[in-house]
Amino acid sequence: MSISRPPLEKTTEEPLNTNWSILVPGPDGVPIPTYGNYGGPGYSNGQVLSSPDQPVDYSAPPVDPLDALFRFHDMAYDSRSTLVRAEGDLALIQGIQGLSLGLLSPEQSLYAGAAIVFGIQQLALVNGHPELLSQPQLLAAASTSVHEIQYGLAHLEPADATGIRAWLAEGGSAALADLLTFG
Repeated sequence: MSISRPPLEKTTEEPLNTNWSILVPGPDGVPIPTYGNYGGPGYSNGQVLSSPDQPVDYSAPPVDPLDALFRFHDMAYDSRSTLVRAEGDLALIQGIQGLSLGLLSPEQSLYAGAAIVFGIQQLALVNGHPELLSQPQLLAAASTSVHEIQYGLAHLEPADATGIRAWLAEGGSAALADLLTFG
């Protein structure tokens, strides 16, 4: 399947927002790189949290619109209510879908696509509110996720390609890192 949208034109060297060297435990303990100041489980305000109950002051500005969605999601997780958290998951999924209607960079696309999968898992399994996402919404979110991941992998910047290879190698997927050709 060919991804139809063209890569963004870069006029200046932009900083990478995926923090390949700041990994946090994701589902089943899989290490996940963080993004900006708010992307990644247990990562908020530009720091790895020592516990899920650690207060966050949200003073660090989001680095881009995707990071702003992660910040809003983090704020929803200040609640102990699984419904409020699941609604935050839904807002994250739908917000990313809205962002993907514009042009995301390959780096943003890759992280956004993975974040949708994470949001679906959190909403349905961890927070126990699958009813918030109808079957058509679930299919649309899954389709967006696949599209964003494919686009991101097909157009990665060299620094991100290096980062993802190192991440895969560290996570025990060295054979997969060697097989993947991107960037």
